[in-house]
Amino acid sequence: MSDAMNAVRETSGWAAAEVGVAAIRALRDDWASQERLRELALAGEPVAIREAALLAVALAPCHLPVVRQGVTAAQREVRAAAIAGLRADPLARPLAAHLLASDPSCGVRAAAAALLVGDPRYTPALRRALEAPLPSPGVDPDAPRLEGALVRALAGEPAVLEQVKGRLPALASDVRDVVLEDLWARPAQRPYVRSLLAHEVALVRASAARVLRRDPEAASALLDLAGDPSPLVRAAALAVLGFDAAAARVRAERLADASEHMSVRVAIVETLRAGEEEMVRALLSDSSPTLRGVAASALRDDAASVEARRALLEDAEPFVRARAVSSLARQDALFDSVMSCLGDADPHVRRAAIEVLGRYPPAIPLLRRHIDAPSPVGPAAMQALRDDPGSLPLLRARLRPAARVERRRRLRDLARDSASVAGVRALLDDPDALARDAGSVERIAALLDEPSDMDGDPAQLAAARAIAGRPELVGRLRALVERGDYPAEVTQVALESLAPADAPAGALLGMLDDVQELDALRIPAARLLWAQGQHRGAVIARMDDPSPALRAAVLELLGDDASAGELARARLRDDDARVRAAAAAALRRRTPRDRGVALVDLVQEMRLGTGGRLHDAPIPSGSEPCLDGEPRRDAVLAWLCARLASDERGGVIAASAEVARSEVPWGDGDVYLVRLPFDQEEAPVAAGVAPMHNLIETFEMARRLTAERPPSIWLVCADVAFSDLAPPELDPGAAAWGPTYFGVRIGRAR
Repeated sequence: MSDAMNAVRETSGWAAAEVGVAAIRALRDDWASQERLRELALAGEPVAIREAALLAVALAPCHLPVVRQGVTAAQREVRAAAIAGLRADPLARPLAAHLLASDPSCGVRAAAAALLVGDPRYTPALRRALEAPLPSPGVDPDAPRLEGALVRALAGEPAVLEQVKGRLPALASDVRDVVLEDLWARPAQRPYVRSLLAHEVALVRASAARVLRRDPEAASALLDLAGDPSPLVRAAALAVLGFDAAAARVRAERLADASEHMSVRVAIVETLRAGEEEMVRALLSDSSPTLRGVAASALRDDAASVEARRALLEDAEPFVRARAVSSLARQDALFDSVMSCLGDADPHVRRAAIEVLGRYPPAIPLLRRHIDAPSPVGPAAMQALRDDPGSLPLLRARLRPAARVERRRRLRDLARDSASVAGVRALLDDPDALARDAGSVERIAALLDEPSDMDGDPAQLAAARAIAGRPELVGRLRALVERGDYPAEVTQVALESLAPADAPAGALLGMLDDVQELDALRIPAARLLWAQGQHRGAVIARMDDPSPALRAAVLELLGDDASAGELARARLRDDDARVRAAAAAALRRRTPRDRGVALVDLVQEMRLGTGGRLHDAPIPSGSEPCLDGEPRRDAVLAWLCARLASDERGGVIAASAEVARSEVPWGDGDVYLVRLPFDQEEAPVAAGVAPMHNLIETFEMARRLTAERPPSIWLVCADVAFSDLAPPELDPGAAAWGPTYFGVRIGRAR
């Protein structure tokens, strides 16, 4: 007998979050990666991964529920990304208005303000936000971004025009430029914009110069600004000067003046015009690396300077080499010259080479070697390879965290010994064959006296199966486990056949703690230790084990006590789908604190659904249908309850959802509570319910209804007794956007 089990080492995924982020961005349009992107958008960790995934899936309508659910995240970066992803979703605007007024993060509020731009219904909300005091950048670094978003949103509002003008010096340059462009579009405001060329703040003068680039009346003033004391203003003015002889002369003089500020000379080079090529070519040999680099970029379409730019690939400055590489992107004949730059010592040069070589098929194998490199090289390689079908499997693998190196064994061949091969094959198919043939259980057991030096020895494996379950041979199986050096398949048979009382705890603990051991041994060891009782702490400690299969197995062992619930909740955001499913199952096994009416049963009883699936809405007809006197009033309210606690398509109702009426100290209408025993972040994984998405969809329907005493319907994401639930006060026709309480109230009949 010979050959057998080999260790197969598998590693895939990202070594750092930046690798995962780059893979997400590269695969946003890859259909085969959509399900994984969805998982990461729903519960990806760390924050940068989930943020990138939300932005990647935002444009696909099928992922809209996941994007909406991101608004409930605890991390401000995730909430801001979710709101940014909802710009094309008109139903999300009420939610955005709520966040604009209440979210503690200026970054989230800025994203909400951007979503509300152009909708006159929310102009008052934007004005209130602009007029309210903002925190200082030291308290919230995103405060300037919020101010900029509000100013952009309100730049066209006459009522806030003077307020916006007063804020110009404090705005970011890009926001200021947008505001001035908007003002310039109004003929009545053009004199004001021209007057800003003489503003006392240099930043404002520079913005005005950029905006007035198309104004013939400002040509003379812009030419005068070429002598402004601020280099920032001189650079802006020289970049937008006209094409007349006077402007050309001033640009040439400033570029040739070695004493001129570097930013001014760079601005002239970056706005290269016809007739200035010879002047810029001379800068390829300038003593300043900055000018050499920007000159190379500016001359990318200049055939006369190709050899000079090629020579810059050997420049001592990385900035120059990187710019030279990028400038050769359209020179197919220089493919080999750029290829050599993949080995450059500077990562920015390597990134530039990757960006150039991405369209050359012969370079693809070389680019694949760089996908795991640190930023900026790795992300550039992934972007370059995203359209290469042969590279997609490599990129898809980077959508998962780096797995630990595991030993994976497989049996390659049966024993080749001609004298025993037939018997061995029979034993593998029929564990009792050896007992019938030999007629002696002891003789069978003797095959297990010493461990075989052959991994997966078929004879020993068959012998272990033959004696498993025989009480008189329990000691032999126990000894086999205690030794720990038998083939893994043989040990697995012994573990699965031993009763908890007969299993050696010391050996089991050793297997459980050895992260290099096979899951096939560690999982039955965990089950035996759990059943023994005294070592459950060691089993629970493996909840953080690198093996997803073991983590899932431990979750399957949990009972329904409070601590078990906390352990399971922590795993609802696990990277592995098996573990998340096991955590959700563990939570569903818990005994509820009190019982309402099972929502699935209520829907079935009222004939609003079949087999746990919801039928179409029984909403009355009319522009503002009134529930008063409506014979199907109860059916409408029950349907709205079910829609809050169904899957994202409004079809499958959460099995764990229960409903009850509640008495609250406010309002004059009934209050219906639908309870899910998970928080809003856990609900999508554990119950298939996206609370924020469901609320938006339900609110769109409920807001059309009216009643004299309007009821409210609430989805409560909390494992709390109904008697302890107290939803906040809610005005008729309004919605409550969480956390915990997601509710709508029917409008009041007129």
